[in-house]
Amino acid sequence: MTSAPKASTIAVVLLLLGGALSGCAPEASETKPTPMAGETSTAASPSPTPGPVSPTASPEQPETPPAFTESELVQICIDATTSAYDPGVVFDAQGARIEKRTVPPEWLVLVPAQTNGYDGESVCTIGGSPADPDIEMASGSIQPLPEEQIQRLIRGENEGGE
Repeated sequence: MTSAPKASTIAVVLLLLGGALSGCAPEASETKPTPMAGETSTAASPSPTPGPVSPTASPEQPETPPAFTESELVQICIDATTSAYDPGVVFDAQGARIEKRTVPPEWLVLVPAQTNGYDGESVCTIGGSPADPDIEMASGSIQPLPEEQIQRLIRGENEGGE
């Protein structure tokens, strides 16, 4: 009758080993152990324990600020360039073009505009966050930019007009 004490000893060793390893975060593919016969489960009333965060915990807050929506970028550019035009300017927000730049600030925004019979365009480079936008460049023109110049702005080249 030595098999019953051996089984109890093995169960105790496994529990101790499992307790020692409980500080390690389980992988997503692992399943939680189920209590063996005669054991009680503590899963019904977990208590907080110090140690590493398990993968089932709520995700951490993102380190990056909230992203702009297209309409926010367009409106920021319109607001920044309205004074460059005559009072009768009409912006085409639906026709706006937004490009992700390879340099900061992150966004190039082009908004078509009609002023005094000309098809113009507002051009802005915008970074930061919706709550605190960083407008590095904001200009209004009575001519749309050529594609070559737009590509340079995306790459961060020739922003000073030289």
